[in-house]
Order: sequence, then structure tokens, then C-alpha cells
Amino acid sequence: MQALVYDIEIIKAIEERGQPRIPGIEYCGGWNDHANMGISVICAYDYEDKRFRVFTESNQMVFWDLARRRAPLVGFNNVRFDNRVIEAAWEKRIHPSDCYDIMAELWKVDGLDPDNFAFQTHGGYGLDQCAFVNFGAHKTGSGANAPVLWQQDKIGDVIDYCMEDVRLTKLLFDRIQEQGFLIHPKDGNRVLRISAPNQGE
Repeated sequence: MQALVYDIEIIKAIEERGQPRIPGIEYCGGWNDHANMGISVICAYDYEDKRFRVFTESNQMVFWDLARRRAPLVGFNNVRFDNRVIEAAWEKRIHPSDCYDIMAELWKVDGLDPDNFAFQTHGGYGLDQCAFVNFGAHKTGSGANAPVLWQQDKIGDVIDYCMEDVRLTKLLFDRIQEQGFLIHPKDGNRVLRISAPNQGE
């Protein structure tokens, strides 16, 4: 298998509703302000070499070389979020046709349009809930807190958190590959049949 599972963390924090800004922390304009987020780290799992990888600004060309040689590029909300931040920060594009977005696949098989997000219908399909319903595992932190930790020089904490998100995404992808389904994140009594992507051998 030549898939690459990846996840990014951002540099600038997101102001949370009802929460005061933290002194000394830089913020972007919100979850849609991809151009001003920056990338702190990209973590990945390479199925070909069977190893986890870490990329920052200093070795981003290694990431691009790897991404060029792998397919599909697997993530969780990677098409709508990760790829847009990557394009804005590193000025190179990951084409959606090269990607397999597990969140988008969940939406599609549940009858939702992956290109027109509305919280009332599309909410509740996040990585934490999916991992918990399917494997009894939770994320180790939040994407909103990761940039705060990064700016506080808690670099190891951010990499550790990002790597765990990659591991959880890989678990979901493995189940799709091996069993062709995920348990519905909002209804633990339902099964969503999900088609695995075509892959290079």
C-alpha cells in the first residue's frame, strides 16, 4: 500500500467564543482564515515505509517529495482544511483528486453534501467522536489549543498531539480498508458502508 496519512497543526491561535484572548498569543481571524494560520508541524504515517514522519518548515521539501510519490493522501477534513492551509502557507497545492478525506466520505454516505458545510447537519462527525465510537479512543487535545502550546514553545506537546491524530485517522482508514464500514459517529447503532479508495500497489 502506498497511502500517506497526514495531519497539520497551525501556528496562530483561534479565538474561542466566550473566551478571552491569552496575553502574548498571536491569533488569526478564525477557522476560515487559512492565509494567516501558518503551519507549525505536519505529522504523517507512510504505509510504504511503515513509519511515522514529522515535517516543519525546515524539511517541507521532504514532505512534498513524499506526497508526490504516495497515493492516496489520507486525512480527516484534509480537503476542506489542511490542504487550504498548506497551500496558503507553503504555496504548493495538494489536489483534491489525490486525496481521500474520511470526514467527507462519512458525509457523503450519510446523504450530506461535502462541499456545503452547515453545522446543524454536518456537525458531530469529528475525529474525536469517530474514534471514540469506533475504537473507544479519544483525541489527546484540541486543534484550538495546539497553536497556543506551539507559541508557548511546548513543541513536543504539539507534535505528540498531532501524531496521535494521525494514529487515530490511520485506525479509521484501516477499518475502511479491511471491513468497508465505520460506526456512525452520531448513532452508535448504525453502520456506514464506506468504499475504500483505489491505491497503487
